[in-house]
Amino acid sequence: MKARIGIMSEQLIRIRVLAIAQGKYTPSEDEPKVWYTSLNAISQILNPDNIALLRLIDTERPDSVSALAELSGRKKSNLSNTLKALSDKGFVRLEKGQGRNLKPVAIFTDFEIVITREIEDSLAELRQQAA
Repeated sequence: MKARIGIMSEQLIRIRVLAIAQGKYTPSEDEPKVWYTSLNAISQILNPDNIALLRLIDTERPDSVSALAELSGRKKSNLSNTLKALSDKGFVRLEKGQGRNLKPVAIFTDFEIVITREIEDSLAELRQQAA
């Protein structure tokens, strides 16, 4: 599944969230659900190693973090930190497995970065109306 990720200034992201909450802005169906303030911020979490890990989870469907550590050749402690970060950002889900095990499930394996002036212009217009 592909994630659409938007890049916009922090100020405009805040305006967007508030406008949605106030009913002044309705996101379009194809608008990104995940927003970052820069490509650098995205690259911190979606680096080539983590994308490869998400794809490995998707293809191999490991039953636990330990099984994924074995498949990936990564240390379990490092892998747990990475999975927590990916989970916090909504790219992976950690489900209850057998016993106390957590089963990693990749939610997204492909990514599209969206930088669009159209959304920014709409939000800037809302900001001017509020001023």
